[in-house]
Amino acid sequence: MDTAAFHVGILPNRPVTEIAEVAAEADRLGFGGIWVADSQSIFRDAFQALAVCATRTSRVQLATGVTNPVTRHLAVVASAIATLNELSGGRAVLGIGVGESAVRTIGLQPARLAELEAATYALRALLAGEAAQVNGHEVRQGWSGGTVPIVYAASGPRALRLAGRIADGVLFQVGADPGLVRYGLESIGAGVREAGRADTDVRRILRLACVVDADRERARGQARGYVAAAAGTVHWAVPPERMPPGLYDDLTRMKERYDYAKHASGDAEHAALITDLVIDTMGIAGTPDDAVPRFRELAALGVDAFCTTTGDPLQTMRVLAAHVIPLV
Repeated sequence: MDTAAFHVGILPNRPVTEIAEVAAEADRLGFGGIWVADSQSIFRDAFQALAVCATRTSRVQLATGVTNPVTRHLAVVASAIATLNELSGGRAVLGIGVGESAVRTIGLQPARLAELEAATYALRALLAGEAAQVNGHEVRQGWSGGTVPIVYAASGPRALRLAGRIADGVLFQVGADPGLVRYGLESIGAGVREAGRADTDVRRILRLACVVDADRERARGQARGYVAAAAGTVHWAVPPERMPPGLYDDLTRMKERYDYAKHASGDAEHAALITDLVIDTMGIAGTPDDAVPRFRELAALGVDAFCTTTGDPLQTMRVLAAHVIPLV
């Protein structure tokens, strides 16, 4: 597995110039893509950050990680991603899901899967320069930005199957436990078979919390922020019967205290409720010697790529590139 099979998830909780530095380093190290979270009440704007990243990179894919059809009108999404695709020379990827922190922090509810499916067809039409029906109105984009892959963020069984049926890829967040990853892959595969597609039609990208450091305890402490975010998603989306013993109870205790205003923050009160079981199930946090066998095991299950997300992506990227990826 080469460096390009590793992608980097970026939480834009820092100035855009710093985000661009992370993207430039990912490009230099040979990572496959960067995925910038879109949550307007918590982070900097994802599309503006990605545009700046486009000017600092030449090879890496530039993806929303992820946007949604609730807080952004589909015509706005189509225009924004087409502009990014033009600016980057065809390197844009549209990561989209039903919405979580972006919608909950402004009192809205996530989209239904039927809405996400309709949004996918509408976005493909708009990007192709064709008319689309959006909220009962015919909408057009006056210029075509070319083909942009649409990748679903998915964790629940129905969302994973829908992704297998119609998406170009799946950024699936189910944790880093082999049993949970098998559940995710099985659900995606069911959708692929239902649609009569080939397995190669859908790229499977596993999103997971990841901090790798020479100091094991420091790595585990730094992982807590994104572990909490991933754990919240898994709690409401993944069937409890597919979880390892004790995990659902640990997730429930944390989720009852979860503060979306501090989404993915290691300083949040709810981060103190993260147990060792949650850390090890949701992510990979430890030394390179800890990380290598875990990545090998997950890659062997049929994962096409990993999207590692952490509070300090520069440090983790450098350690991964030097000490983990060559051995995976």
